[in-house]
Amino acid sequence: MNISRFQIQVATGRFTLPVVILICLLIWSCTIQSWSDLASLGITIIIGYLMIEANTAFTLIRTRSTLPVCIYWLVATSLFFLHPFEWTHFVPLIFILALCQLFNSYESTSPAIPIYHVFFFISLGSMIFPPMLYFTPLIWGSMHAFRSISGKSFLSSLLGIMTPYWFLFGYAFYYNKLPLFWSTLQEIFYFDAIDYSQLTKAELFAWAFITFLLLISGFHYWQIAYMDKTRTRIYHSFMVIAGIWTTLGSILQPTHIHEWMQIQLICASFLSGHLFTLTRNRFSAIYFIVTIILFILLILFNLWMQ
Repeated sequence: MNISRFQIQVATGRFTLPVVILICLLIWSCTIQSWSDLASLGITIIIGYLMIEANTAFTLIRTRSTLPVCIYWLVATSLFFLHPFEWTHFVPLIFILALCQLFNSYESTSPAIPIYHVFFFISLGSMIFPPMLYFTPLIWGSMHAFRSISGKSFLSSLLGIMTPYWFLFGYAFYYNKLPLFWSTLQEIFYFDAIDYSQLTKAELFAWAFITFLLLISGFHYWQIAYMDKTRTRIYHSFMVIAGIWTTLGSILQPTHIHEWMQIQLICASFLSGHLFTLTRNRFSAIYFIVTIILFILLILFNLWMQ
């Protein structure tokens, strides 16, 4: 009972977010090696803010809680190999923007507009991370559940996919850099050999921890989904499927594990936050303590590797 009370206090308490922010800033301040690393910190902060907005706008958790963003910030902060800035840091930011637009399309009177934005963001992200375009069949399949499927919205999705590439083609044609355009298209259909030997122990440990959070919280949600409204069930069910999608992507394309892992973490954070905030039983209490222990081990392991 004491563990359950502690779990609820952490999940719904007012001081959880400020404490997490302080911890994250202290850890980041110890690992920053160049000014460019501040850019990755800024992107991580923006992603967290968008998660808070999404949680509020779409009522992903039916009670006040900042736990999803706290989980995201804590885990992202503990992954020191993601602190140095790379252009792929924009991938999870673009994903959360696309996710918000997809949620906004639910029973919309004009679904073509948010659907266009969903596929525009996915297409834009594919220029940085080509496999991101693999989300298109998943989103097309989910449009029926979101009640946003129609001939007009489907055409909007195609237009959204093509728009960034139209601009890229115009730039490449004007500056006589057509090989840039063709190489970008070729990257979408290029598959690296499956080779796990290049992965570090820190990456494997982090991937295993995030996958653990995702699978446990996702499986648990499908068991208790009936307690939420239809709208909320559709939102979370998509995140479960998207999380599994990214897990398979990281298994089949380990060379892109950083990108897949960052998207996977967003889904796992929302689902874990939902579980810890709304589930109050022996299982959730034990799972909460196990998660804290694994997180501490993750931090210590990464500090040791650092």
